Amino acid sequence: LLQSQESPRSWMKDVTRLPPGDHANLRPVKLEYTLSWNNKINAGEFEISVTRRGTTNSKFIGNAKGRSTGFVRVIWPYHFRARSIIDEKSLRPITFQLTEQERNEQSSYDIIFDKRKQLYSTTSKKKDENERTATSRFKFDFGQDALSSAFYLRTQPLNNGDELNMVVTPFNKPYLANFRVIGKESRKVKGKNYKTIKLAAQVGKINTDLSLKHYDKIKTTTLWIADDEYRLPLELQTEISLGFVSARLVDSEWLE
Repeated sequence: LLQSQESPRSWMKDVTRLPPGDHANLRPVKLEYTLSWNNKINAGEFEISVTRRGTTNSKFIGNAKGRSTGFVRVIWPYHFRARSIIDEKSLRPITFQLTEQERNEQSSYDIIFDKRKQLYSTTSKKKDENERTATSRFKFDFGQDALSSAFYLRTQPLNNGDELNMVVTPFNKPYLANFRVIGKESRKVKGKNYKTIKLAAQVGKINTDLSLKHYDKIKTTTLWIADDEYRLPLELQTEISLGFVSARLVDSEWLE
């Protein structure tokens, strides 16, 4: 488990560096999800599509887009677009791009992954203000973006009690994500029954001095993925300081 103010040496040695497992194959697919707040209020929707490009040194191309909906959109108008390019053989990320639009501000993040570091470029602009740009880097040789981490996780054996640790950058700062398999169960998601693998997750914030601090804004997180050949993410539940947020798969479509 993640410990508050953990030293760099202790958490870095525990990052999972296994090669992709037996579930590395994934057909091109489009997935649609809904977000809800406290299981009562519709909060948003997003979709993810995964395709392939090339035959030699082929790549997975992941595109995602989403927005807030309903009452939540009235108080927090938000939408995003993201694109990830992942090496199909190693499942290592190559580039990640994200653009977010809130009520009065737009931000974009560009990440380049190489063998020893991640390079970040951030651009943001508030209404009636000049655009701001910043660059930074994080020296680490096994980083993930938001999509490549899901690709990598689903390929592993995921036997009961297994743990995986990944350094994940969803925006322009890295976090340490710990996933622990806590069992298998049957679960109904949006009226459909699935055999699932259930995982508990914890997130640690990596400080500039490389020490690790527990991310207090997220209290508990549970993830269910399909226990089949393709292991698609089915449901995510997160308890945060302001309530309970869940994402559930509502539709899937094989593209080939």
